[in-house]
Amino acid sequence: MPDEASTSYTSVIDQLTEGHQWLHDHLGIIPNSSWSVDPFGHSGTMPYLWRLAGMRSMIIGRIHQAVKGTLIRDANLEFYWRQPWDHEEKAEIFCHVMPYMIYSLHQTCGPDKYVCSQYDFKQQPGDPMNAYVKPITDENLAKRAERLYEQYRLKGSVFRHGTILVPLGDDFRFNYLEEWDQQYENYKKLMDYMNAKKEWNIHVKFGTLKDLFTNARKSEIGNSIEFKSITGDFFPYSDHDNAYWTGYFTTRPFDKRFYREAESRLRAAEILHATALAYNAKWKKQYSLDYRLPKYLTEARRNIGIFLHHDAVTGTSKDFVVEDYEEKMLIAYNHAGNVINTATQFLLTEGKLDSSPPIFEQELTRFDSKHFSLHNSINITKDEIRVALYNPTGHARSEFVELIVNSVDIEIRDSKRQVKPFQINPVYTSATEISRKAFEIVFLTEISAFGIETYIIKKILKTPSSFWSKITVHNSDEFIVGPELNFDVVKPRRRGNVYEAIVLENSHFGAEFKSFNGLLTKFIDKSGNMSRETQVLLDFKEYKSHGSGAYIFYPYGPAGDIVQPQPMVRVVEGPFVSEVQVVFYCMYHRVKIYHHPGIQGWQVHIQNTLDMMALNFRDKEVIMRFSTSLQNEKGTFFTDQNGFQFIERKRHPTDEKVQRIERNYHPMTTMAFVQDSGTRVTMHSGQPLGVASLERGWLEVMLDRQLLYDDERGLGQGISDNKLTLTSFTLQVEHSNLALREATYSNPSLEALLASDFLTHPIQRMFTVINSDIVAMNFSPLPAGLPCDVSLASVKALYDVDGKYKGTGVVVHRRGFRCGLPSEAASCPQQHVDLEGLFPGAVSSNVKETTLGFTKELSARVSLSQLSIAPMELKSFLVKPSDDP
Repeated sequence: MPDEASTSYTSVIDQLTEGHQWLHDHLGIIPNSSWSVDPFGHSGTMPYLWRLAGMRSMIIGRIHQAVKGTLIRDANLEFYWRQPWDHEEKAEIFCHVMPYMIYSLHQTCGPDKYVCSQYDFKQQPGDPMNAYVKPITDENLAKRAERLYEQYRLKGSVFRHGTILVPLGDDFRFNYLEEWDQQYENYKKLMDYMNAKKEWNIHVKFGTLKDLFTNARKSEIGNSIEFKSITGDFFPYSDHDNAYWTGYFTTRPFDKRFYREAESRLRAAEILHATALAYNAKWKKQYSLDYRLPKYLTEARRNIGIFLHHDAVTGTSKDFVVEDYEEKMLIAYNHAGNVINTATQFLLTEGKLDSSPPIFEQELTRFDSKHFSLHNSINITKDEIRVALYNPTGHARSEFVELIVNSVDIEIRDSKRQVKPFQINPVYTSATEISRKAFEIVFLTEISAFGIETYIIKKILKTPSSFWSKITVHNSDEFIVGPELNFDVVKPRRRGNVYEAIVLENSHFGAEFKSFNGLLTKFIDKSGNMSRETQVLLDFKEYKSHGSGAYIFYPYGPAGDIVQPQPMVRVVEGPFVSEVQVVFYCMYHRVKIYHHPGIQGWQVHIQNTLDMMALNFRDKEVIMRFSTSLQNEKGTFFTDQNGFQFIERKRHPTDEKVQRIERNYHPMTTMAFVQDSGTRVTMHSGQPLGVASLERGWLEVMLDRQLLYDDERGLGQGISDNKLTLTSFTLQVEHSNLALREATYSNPSLEALLASDFLTHPIQRMFTVINSDIVAMNFSPLPAGLPCDVSLASVKALYDVDGKYKGTGVVVHRRGFRCGLPSEAASCPQQHVDLEGLFPGAVSSNVKETTLGFTKELSARVSLSQLSIAPMELKSFLVKPSDDP
């Protein structure tokens, strides 16, 4: 059961595929029902995925008790769950909601949990329940059966048909052989007695989910029972005492970020590996002499799949369990990097260079599971260093990239052997001192869809084509720069005019910041005939806990200011990128704008590195808030559901009298936006977190939480193992020429889709000291790319139980987008979906449309050059080897 708040739909597809493939290959089973009773709230995206995987019914459990009460009152605990964009009702799935608080057999026989608990017949030595629950005997059978019958009748009264489900289980149950007999023998006596009582008109038997749903559908057809339809989701979740499970949206953000980076790297590895297999057949070479590559991918998938568990990515595990998850994530991260290195070597050499380990190594690495990823410093010598950049998206990327090098007396050449100019930025050894041995260089890259571009860097003696950045320092008397460094440094100023603005701008927009704290205040759109200003006040605040825990968010009241010394502010400006760097006592805050004509140049890029141990953040929750000038309805904004679709969030009606902050928080997987009739402000997120809009024009995101006490929801501890945590965002301000008046559902703009891709699917970077003409300068399988609204949600090579390659599964998504918002920077000339370049030599007879999970074929043959996919739809295809019948 994956969590449904923090997981991306692409990672859920991968988890589902891995599981369904195993069941199909080892047991010959294709699941037809979903059992997801423990996630803390439910997303509207999951029913669609389950339906595409071939399932026709599902069971859920944890939804807001008030919502559940309404469903019980109206006898609507069973319904068809539909998608808001599915007007033909092809993607609906039948859903059963468990009527009581939890799935434990102590609370499933009927409404009285004290009665139900008496029918748990497990008898283990030392179990205190032994004295409370007695086995069924001839003497107590009649009385015990009647009490259970009454609970069954009460439970049946809340459903529209005559079949009820009574699960007999719980966490950590049936792990002793004796319990199977104990439960079976006692329940068999009760069943036989009740079934013999004709006047009770009841038939009880052991059954499966299939029995439940078969009877429900028979009742629908035979008895003309009409089940209602719903759209939407079930967030936030509240179990009792008005406690809201909205804290876990952010709990342990270090691991949420770790998961996102591992997922992104694995996806790139899967696509590269599948591409190498396809070109292996074309070139008649021997790819993957290293037999470990499929095993690397399988282990990486399973480790990330485990982390999707609703007590893993949620951050709601004990400390020692979290450490185990982190170690598994590190293995997945490194395995995916190894596959990327090997596949890149094969594709750039056409299989002519066979070496293990591969000549490439990853530029971005994690030294252990407790620290975030860092850039490897590249040691430049007189010999050439080759940097290979892989674009894991189906659209051409034009993007500035940063590398850390040990020298700036260098020359960079692209695949056409053209010299690339670059900007030199400082790397710091402390807040006030610039390194004399490490430098950040920034240069422009152009990479085709799913392509690899190589750049050659070497040391030279002549004056390089470079630009040293300008550095301005505020709120400091000291700033140390080596005399040999050519940075243009403005003399540090201890104090200046508090009203003096720092301004960064490119050809598209300008951004203003306060000089005394370096925080963003304004966005000035310069496109069109006149500039348009939007107030965007960025601030960091903290909530004080009134009972928050790993699951629960329960603050004392509104967020307050974080008390800390005045920060040092550094402004770095250059022709390619400019940024404001704010060195707080507890946080390093960076805001960049790129001088780029495309997608990268239209957003404000934000990065925070927060140390919850630096200040007294005990029992506090830190947020980043944007207070904009937008005139939206108070408390109304949109969030994504697993990165797949977007839903409107509204504040609770009773907030007019008493605002409950915690119930207005919602999960954000990739982005959230607030809008009025003419302007939309979108926050893209590089990691899943909790988000809210508490006042008109506000959008806030929780960054981290440190909590000393347990919230009594099962974990048994607080959350105080905080790590130095990096979070990244991009802020996008768009003006519409059509009124933005959506209600309930909406979509991002075309530019926002591509901006999200930049953040969630970053360019994969490798480098090698091996200089050989065998290594080509580029690889371009899809020169034309895909339409802007189309992405590959999943690409993976599939193997049978004997390790034989049986084909590549591909999941294609045509994403919905909102018209009327800017699209000039979204340059995707291709209009139809053509994947032939990824699978050279594939014949249409070997390409089949399948269910999600690739376990059942739906069509005889498909042309990879003309795939037809409707907006919002996902379609799955299996590309079999050309020698496969």
